[in-house]
This record gives sequence, structure tokens and C-alpha cells, in this order.
Amino acid sequence: MGRKRIFSYSGSLLNIPEYKKDPEQYRCSMLDCKEEDVSPSDTESQSNICCIKAHSKQAKILHQMLDFSLFKDPIFMMYATSNFLTSIGFNVPYVYTVDRAVLWGMDGKDAAFLLSVIGISNTVARLILGWLSDRSWINRLYLYNSCLVVCGVSMALSPFCSSYNLQAVYCAIFGITSGAYVGLTSVVLVDLLGLEKLTNAFGLLLMFQGIASVIGPPVIGALYDSIGDYDAGFYFAGSMIFLSGAMLFAIPAIQAHAAHKRPAFKITSGEGQDDLLTEA
Repeated sequence: MGRKRIFSYSGSLLNIPEYKKDPEQYRCSMLDCKEEDVSPSDTESQSNICCIKAHSKQAKILHQMLDFSLFKDPIFMMYATSNFLTSIGFNVPYVYTVDRAVLWGMDGKDAAFLLSVIGISNTVARLILGWLSDRSWINRLYLYNSCLVVCGVSMALSPFCSSYNLQAVYCAIFGITSGAYVGLTSVVLVDLLGLEKLTNAFGLLLMFQGIASVIGPPVIGALYDSIGDYDAGFYFAGSMIFLSGAMLFAIPAIQAHAAHKRPAFKITSGEGQDDLLTEA
């Protein structure tokens, strides 16, 4: 637990690629990880970052915190876009489920209990999905994607569930499947980018999620004001979540293409420089 990144990672350490490759070396690296003394000495050089003078160690830490090179990574950008789309629709049921149920003529207390159905099912689902994600026979990316697809479909179909019992079923399905978005985001992120990039990548993801969370509910509210019901808003929110999950099924193909195009060196025994080969 010597690494700060570990507090952003909710999966089992046994599933980290670095641990699988060499468990003993990874344990040693955890034990040897010590907090560096960042207080500068008098002889340390200073660097200018955003017109602010900073000592070399401070500049290095700040540079790591403000590392935007991940925006050049197509895998990260696809995952960030998916998180953005998910966050547009994620908060909609929490904000408008009760109002929609009351609009359909349901009792106020019964309508409010629908949020409890979401909360209870979501709590149980996080435990189950967390356990499943630690199984070696589970593809965590596909588990995450599938949950988002089902979540989006259920939300888009929820306007047809006008009875209380059907609404309770919908809320349970939403609570279960949305648990993957909350519980597996950091786990899948480590699988895609590695543990070393988790801190920066997760911070940037939170930025995407925050912006989208502000956009989603007001859009649904505007649709209600212009149309007079919540159906169009739930169609829109459901389609965003469905798209966010479906698009991630393309990640394995992108990874395979990137690995196929990765440069390879041909080591020669003769004189001269080694040949650089690009796999076709």
C-alpha cells in the first residue's frame, strides 16, 4: 500500500499485470516505495512553470500532475468519451424518476421508494460485480460494457413501464447495471492503461464526468418544459448510456491494430546500425 495510486484502484492487486509478471519484484517495489523529500535544497535549480518559479523536484511533481499526454492516447480518449456519455444520463433517474412516477398518478411515498430500490440494488450489485471482476475467467472490459448497454436499453424502455411494479423492475435493473459504472471504472482503466497512469487518467476522467453530469439533468428538464413529459428525456439519456457501452467493444480491435503497427527492431550480427522494421 505504499503507492498513492492504490487508493484510486478498487480491484484486486492480484490482477495487476505488473504483479502477474513478477509477484516477488512487485512486492519489493511496494516495500521500497518511500515518500521523497520534496523540500528543495539551496543548490537545487529552479524551473518556470506557468510563470511560477519552482524547484526541480517540485517542478517534476507538478509536471506529472499536469501531464496531458494521455489526450494523445486513442484508448484513453475513447474511454473518456464513453465516461462523458455515461455521465450525461447517469444522474437522470435519480433526479426525475420520482417526478415522472407522480406525473403518472402514483402515490408520492410509493414513487419515492423507487429511489430506494435503485440504491439497494446498486449496493448489492457493486459487491457482486466487484467479486466477479476479480475472477480470472471474467473479461472485465466486456462485463463493464455489457452492463452499460443493458443500463441504456432499460432506461430507454422505461417510459413504457407505466405501472408501479414495472417501474420497480426498471429501477432494480438500472441500479444493478449502473453499479458497474461506479465500481469498475478504475479497474478497467488499469487494464487498459496500466497502474502507473491511473492517477492522472482517473483525474482527467473525473473532469469529463463532472462536465457531463452538469449537462445531463438540465437537458432533460428543458425537454420536459418544451414537450410536457419525460419520455424524450429518458430516450435521450438511455441512448447516451447505450452508446457509451457499445463503443467500448471496439477497444480490443484498436489495441490489436496498435500492437500490429508497433515498430520492431531486427538485431543484426554484422557491422552497422540495427534495422528498424514496422510490422505491416
